[in-house]
Amino acid sequence: MPIALGILAASHQIPTARLHQYEFAGELSLSGELRPIRGALAMSLATRRDGGHRAFILPQANADEAALVASAAIYPASSLLQVCGHFAARSADAMLSRHESMPQVQPSDYADFADVKGQRLVKRALEVAAAGNHSILLVGPPGAGKTMLAARFAGLLPVMTDEEALEAAAVQSLTGGFRIEHWKRRPFRSPHHTSSGAALVGGGCDFRKLLRHA
Repeated sequence: MPIALGILAASHQIPTARLHQYEFAGELSLSGELRPIRGALAMSLATRRDGGHRAFILPQANADEAALVASAAIYPASSLLQVCGHFAARSADAMLSRHESMPQVQPSDYADFADVKGQRLVKRALEVAAAGNHSILLVGPPGAGKTMLAARFAGLLPVMTDEEALEAAAVQSLTGGFRIEHWKRRPFRSPHHTSSGAALVGGGCDFRKLLRHA
């Protein structure tokens, strides 16, 4: 969509006076329909960073996610024609409407510590870590119960603040894994114990080495 709007603006097919007040994102189909994108929440968060004040036009399917940023001005559209009409409109009725998102925080169905038999000292350590906001490292042989205990740790933690929820959701949004119904649900990942360091934190060629050999 941004590329299409740039072409339309450069060829004087749409008014350009207000384009600088907006950010745009969206995948454009051959029919002109706007299809959903990944990272909408992270983009919306970026429009507000450092005192930003631009409005954000994006596909309708991404509106609820992007509007989770409380101060963001989100204007969803279902087609390129609607976006063009927004800038060519001579009355407010023909313009896009600002979208407001009011997610309902669902009770989190975290796994229960009551499922864990024994492990009294470890459970006590997890409770202390949760109460004091400490990190914790579980070490032991396969089958000792580390993953089972870790999966239940999130249930001990307080409800996420809006800032924490935005930070977590923005990362999930970049991978396409965010769901509006998981708002303020603490994420949990359980990589296989044979995963390599590169699989856990990413890897690849060192860019500086590539420059030296270029």
